[in-house]
Amino acid sequence: MKKRIPAAAVAVALVTALFTGCAAGQPPAVSSTAISEASSTAPASSDKTAAGALEKLPTLKIAASDWAYVADKKGWFKETFENNGVKVEIVQGTLGNEAQLIARDDLHFANRMLYPYLLYRSQGADLTAVQVSQHPEPKIASIIVPKDSPIKTFDDLKGKKIASWRAGCPYMVLYELAENKGWEEGKDWTYVNIPSSESKTALLSKQVDAISAHPLTDIAAMLIDGSAREIANPSQQSVYINGGGVTMTFTSSEFAEKYPNITKAYIALQDSTEQWMLQNADDASSIVQGVSRVPANISKFTWDRMGTAWNSNRNLKEIEAETKTMQDWLVEHKDIEAGKQVEVTKLFASQYFDQ
Repeated sequence: MKKRIPAAAVAVALVTALFTGCAAGQPPAVSSTAISEASSTAPASSDKTAAGALEKLPTLKIAASDWAYVADKKGWFKETFENNGVKVEIVQGTLGNEAQLIARDDLHFANRMLYPYLLYRSQGADLTAVQVSQHPEPKIASIIVPKDSPIKTFDDLKGKKIASWRAGCPYMVLYELAENKGWEEGKDWTYVNIPSSESKTALLSKQVDAISAHPLTDIAAMLIDGSAREIANPSQQSVYINGGGVTMTFTSSEFAEKYPNITKAYIALQDSTEQWMLQNADDASSIVQGVSRVPANISKFTWDRMGTAWNSNRNLKEIEAETKTMQDWLVEHKDIEAGKQVEVTKLFASQYFDQ
């Protein structure tokens, strides 16, 4: 059963985890004025408050995430939405279920990487992207081996077993690295498809020689405590780094059309909250630890890796060109059937980007 927690309830749960510095930071540069700035319909001379800029929506349902926990605790959901008539609900258990939840109106915004979004769309999901991040840096994904492994470089993995989750982005990182070496899977190396949740156990028990993964949560813990080490990252010239590994916000086509001001306010708040988290990592990680119980040092390690993409890219032509390259790669590798690929101009809600 998927658990939904109203933002107010999450705030109550956070109280016992507060540190004195958590309330000291100033809100990001979005707050109530962001809604007015985001709205193309509100006249510049209007004396109305931000409440007049938001469309009517009883409850805005947002996927649980680190930035959502921080925005809730800092009062930014209340300031941006709830003071203007829109209750915010943080929805748990959305990973891998976003398309179904959005279709049932049980979720309004999801944040995932381009790869799963393209899979959803190729399967016929009625979704549209309203925000796309800047390119990540190579440290966003890693090839990882146990600390006592004799393997020192990616070249040493020839003839070895390497694991990742086929439904996750690091699988693409792995294949690009192997193909750049001219290696053929099944001949020069063996691919093992395992869920991300099982990769740590598979690696430390020596069931596989290496894993390809995002250095998050339990993977980050291995790297921090020294039980595993990184030997390679995606190439700076790879398809993955040059558009394939971006993150994005998507919603239903109907929601994007019907609620443009709420959508723009959400995007602005997400961007500014994530920047505040990078600049106030101690305070932000303490907040997240109080909600999710993820240790603060793990969050800070993760944000250092993922935070390189915590800025929005609004250049629609560039995004479409890079998305086409990514989709072509997925078709070539049979992740998407050729007949089910989606025209890139239909993947993004153009009103939220620069054209």
